[in-house]
Amino acid sequence: MQPNTAGPSVPSSPSSAKTVDLISEALSLETLILEEGGVSQKQIDRARRIAARLSEPKPLGLVLVELGQLARSEYERLIRLHRSRLALPLILYQDGALSDEGLARYRERKSADPGLPDREILVGGNLVTEQQFLQALCVKNDIEFVEPEVALVDDSLLAKASMSYLVRQRALPFQEMEGAVAVILADPLDDRLIMDLERIFGRPVKPFGAPSDKILEALRILDRLEDSDGKDAKTSLQYRTIEDIEPGDDSGEEAVRLVDYLLYRAIEVGASDLHIEPLQSRVRVRVRVDGAMRPLTELPGSYAARVVSRIKVLGGADIAERRLHQDGRLLVKVEDREIDIRLSTYASVFGETIVLRLLDRRRGLVPLDGLGFESSVLTVLRDVVLRASSGLVLVTGPTGSGKTTTLYSFIDYVLDDSIKVITSEDPVEYVLEGVTQCSVNEKSGPTFADSLRAMLRQDPDIIVLGEIRDKVTAELGVEAALTGHKVFCTFHTEDSVSAVLRLLDMGVEPFLVSSTLSCIVAQRLLLRLCEDCRRQGRASPRDLRFLGMAPEDLGRQPVMEGVGCANCGNTGYRGRLGIHEVLLPDDDFRDAVLRRAPSRELRALTRKLPVFLTLQEDGFLKAVKGETTLSEIADNVPRDPDARPLNVLREITSTRGLV
Repeated sequence: MQPNTAGPSVPSSPSSAKTVDLISEALSLETLILEEGGVSQKQIDRARRIAARLSEPKPLGLVLVELGQLARSEYERLIRLHRSRLALPLILYQDGALSDEGLARYRERKSADPGLPDREILVGGNLVTEQQFLQALCVKNDIEFVEPEVALVDDSLLAKASMSYLVRQRALPFQEMEGAVAVILADPLDDRLIMDLERIFGRPVKPFGAPSDKILEALRILDRLEDSDGKDAKTSLQYRTIEDIEPGDDSGEEAVRLVDYLLYRAIEVGASDLHIEPLQSRVRVRVRVDGAMRPLTELPGSYAARVVSRIKVLGGADIAERRLHQDGRLLVKVEDREIDIRLSTYASVFGETIVLRLLDRRRGLVPLDGLGFESSVLTVLRDVVLRASSGLVLVTGPTGSGKTTTLYSFIDYVLDDSIKVITSEDPVEYVLEGVTQCSVNEKSGPTFADSLRAMLRQDPDIIVLGEIRDKVTAELGVEAALTGHKVFCTFHTEDSVSAVLRLLDMGVEPFLVSSTLSCIVAQRLLLRLCEDCRRQGRASPRDLRFLGMAPEDLGRQPVMEGVGCANCGNTGYRGRLGIHEVLLPDDDFRDAVLRRAPSRELRALTRKLPVFLTLQEDGFLKAVKGETTLSEIADNVPRDPDARPLNVLREITSTRGLV
């Protein structure tokens, strides 16, 4: 018995036409599974009944796979076959790239002019991005969509065509594959261009798809990498130790060029870290951008030793030692920008893993009003916390939460010629004009404790400790605040109350903590929604459960989501957003610290403090403003089981002037 392929009777409208499309599409895939997947109608009916009972929707074919009635490889083949038969706009709609309105506008223009190319309507009409269009085009025509990777381009192929021709045609010859030349094209269906390329290379061309801007970017970098004068400054990178490669080592010119490229690309995309990870048969290269890991490229496994040796030489590490973890440091210059790079190697099963922390000195300082504090919180920080002449100010959070950036913003705000600021950091990440800065080294010295003792004899007004790590530095910092100095420190704790509890657990006397503590700023960094492609979305049940909310708690308040566009790399996010928990202790809170009150009592007291919102509450308010998503909060913020509902938060922020 064949499934009924006739759609339900629906009114004629863009929305109802879309519904018919989706029903027809689902039924056509079901028919394909029935006809070619070796699955009976009885098995399909059973899978449909199971799918109807699931709390989260799941495709029928996937249910069949999980029941063992359809091989996953066969299901994936049928999916590809099914999608190849769909009209291009439906593929885009199915993938979420084309909106309801966009589908209606496409049909309207296509109906008015049937001969108009889909690319002109969809991309030219700004209904989808070029990348989204090409991905759908490649799916429909069984063409592989790739990211152009300069490191893997075969130079001998590149030399057979002029750079100006390749730029004009948006074509990047890539590699030889089974007697054919792989070429990445912005239009992989351009038969005339493919014939021209076959004449140039003298063999068949296998087309791949990629957006024209990515192809042009790769060609531009390759043009820079051309060694016109025989020197080694191919990407405008000038290494401090660039000439230190020893004769006979395994880096070679190829490794020099490859490392230059990887560093250049990481810096260009704004990465904070570059990860080079040897695996069993390949080398995975990833970057961390806006706190999230992204793939950059992959290299053959044979490249691992050469790349690692090259980087270790640049960073001053021992290239002969491969069994121990090592650290190093190097400095590069890219187009008049100084990038300080910290090197860490880790001896893993498949070879040494390299992580490079990239510190762009030009981007290091963020003004105080650019950190994301709510307006009244910012006012209190300026007029009360930073203006005070003494006291301990802690900035807390996990690694990568932006503590150092906040600390430097505080310093920059208070800095003038009338005060002396002295720091002890591990290491100095950004050089601040007018500040006496010191890099500590816990192994060779000076240590934090050594530096702090010496700092007190330097007649400072403000002391900055890069991090409180142990009881000694905690006590010295607190005592410095007690003697009339203002002390800024970072601290690794989950939230603001945890910072108080940890100081007490370290053995710092409660009266010292109670009397010196001026402010605790706990923070996280969340991904910021892209302003160019954000749209109204729906709160997922999973996120609402984490936040301890029901859908009705939102009322009519919309939440936003990112669709993905060319400006955000199709992620839906661009940049990061700070959320904060600012604790300014009052007398009741100080008394509770003095008598070592339990954490629950301290947390209850914080809700009575001025300008205090928990991290979850601050993030939630930013989410309903459309700045981030509920998923970002659920994934990155400590859960607050006592979080106040939206109407209460609005009342609090209204009466206290927080927003």
